[in-house]
Formats: sequence, C-alpha cells, structure tokens
Amino acid sequence: MKQRKGMILLGFALLVTPGLVFAQSYTANFVATPPVIDGVVSPGEWDAAAPALGSDWTDHASATPADPAEPTKVRVLYSVDALYILYECTDTDVISVVSGSERLNSSLDGTPGKQASGTVGWTFANTDYLAIYLDPANVADDRTDVDPNNYSYSIQAEPSVSFFGEKDDWGNSYNYSEFGRWGGFRLRNPNPVNVGGVTQYWLGGGSWEIYNSQIVDGPTADGYVMEFRIPWEDLNYPYYQHVGSSIADNLIILDGEDAAVRNDASSLWGLAAVNGGDVTGMPQPGTVWKVQFCRHSASANPQYTNWVGNTGGFVSRPFGNLVFGAATGTAVREALLHN
Repeated sequence: MKQRKGMILLGFALLVTPGLVFAQSYTANFVATPPVIDGVVSPGEWDAAAPALGSDWTDHASATPADPAEPTKVRVLYSVDALYILYECTDTDVISVVSGSERLNSSLDGTPGKQASGTVGWTFANTDYLAIYLDPANVADDRTDVDPNNYSYSIQAEPSVSFFGEKDDWGNSYNYSEFGRWGGFRLRNPNPVNVGGVTQYWLGGGSWEIYNSQIVDGPTADGYVMEFRIPWEDLNYPYYQHVGSSIADNLIILDGEDAAVRNDASSLWGLAAVNGGDVTGMPQPGTVWKVQFCRHSASANPQYTNWVGNTGGFVSRPFGNLVFGAATGTAVREALLHN
C-alpha cells in the first residue's frame, strides 16, 4: 500500500458528530402519505411541507441575490421510507443537454442502468441542473482538523423530461451522483478494481449508488418542477476515516477493517476521523443534517445560486441545517401501512 500516495481510508460507523449551528435552517415535516414522484405537483400532496425555501438564495460565490425573474423554491418532507424534495423553478429558457449527461455510458458492460448511446461529459455551463448536498453525519462547518467540504452525498439532475421528454434507463431525469468534494465523477461507479484484496476507486473519491432513488422533472407554465425521492437505504456509503492531507494520486481505498493499512496511512499522511454518513433507517425526530440546495440556470443570464449563498461553490461550506420534524406514533403507523 505504501507505493501509493494520497490515499483516503474509509471505515464503517454510524455516529452523529455535532455540527455547527448555522443561521439558515429548514424543518422537514413528517408525512404518512408521501408525494408521488412523477414531475407533477398534484393538489395537496406537498401541502404538509413547511413554507418553501426561496427568498434567501444568492449567487454561489458572492452576496448578489438570485435573479428575481428566475426564483427557486424548495420544499422537503420525510416519511418512514425516504426523504422527499421538491424544486419549483421559474425558468425563462429550460435547457437540457442530452450529449452532456453522465448516463453510465462509460461504465463497464453489465453495470445496472448503463446507457446504450450518447457521449460522456457534463457540460455545466450549457445546461440547467439542480444540485442537492446531504451530510447525515452533520460535520461542523468550522472543523479545522478535516475539510468539511469532503463530507456529503450529492445528486445533480437536469430537466430532461421538460426539455426532451426523455428519462434515463432507470426512469429518472438525467442525473449523476457524487460523494464528497471531488466526487467520483462516475455516475454510480462502474465495478471497482480489486488490487490485492483492496477495493479501489479512481478519480478522486468514492461514488454512492442511487439504486432506489427517484428523480422526475416536469414542465410548468413558467419553467419546471423536479421531485426527488431518496430512500434511506441509498444513503449507505459511510465516510468514517478520512486522510486529512492533500490527495496526490486521487486514489481511494475502502479497507476500514485492516488495522495495518490504517496505521500505514496514519504514519505516511496523517489520519483524521469523521464519524457517520451511513443511514440505516428513518432519522429520529429532532435529528439535524447539514444540507445545501443549489441551482444552475443556463438562460440568457446564466446563474449559479445556493440556498446558503456566497460560499464559493455548490459543495463549499457552510451548509444549512435540515431538521427532522415531529413524527407521532399514529402517523408512523399509518405511514407503515401505506409503505
């Protein structure tokens, strides 16, 4: 293992690290009957959500307010099975770039969801897309022993249904997923390489699998909406032991059970532990996650905007707080009956 520089060593744990209390918070209300993810906001199905986020959005790298002609609203719910997120986007020119979508067409044959055609390459500047960053470990924004920007799950999705009338092979709006600051840059990583019994992921970070998530957009009179269902079991990639030094070879090694490898990494590069990231079921009411909601509009006046703005980038901290609201026993039992 010593011939590789810049490893990241990940172990496996489910612990919550207290996070920095940030001014912007949103409470996700519990709902027994969750919305249908179909790209249509049917009457009443999102009414249980707290008032939409939208008034505080700014440029991702400055304090400039978002374009008032293209506002973004986000609402969040949760149930026993999943997290539910709704984006409502006013957009003067909805754009999706079919050839720029990361749709698994670079993956190895046999990879679930692999596309049969199309070219790879995410054209950020030329397509509308939405981004969500979730940190169930609630890593504090002001941590100095590690880079908090490395700890999040993210999904980026573009309005392919509204623009092309197309979904990917999984029935979702075109999307890709990343893990941490640099992500995997491979949607749902292809089968990883196994070297000497160690699983290796290249390109700067581990990706996470969204096997069961649903993402569907749909057109509206003044733009588009996008609905997300992210099941708890999809948030199953624990980011526990992380090398705190800079990454030289962009190599990640998953071998958290091997004490010798941990010791080697610690002596060569220094080891810093952050607990959490693996979600095994519905969070307890009162649980707090770090979250960021983002949008890129490729209209005549392109803009990159965040809910928690002026951070320097979509993945850059600080994030806001996502608080899981009250869930009564009666409501949970009703939800289980529907699930």
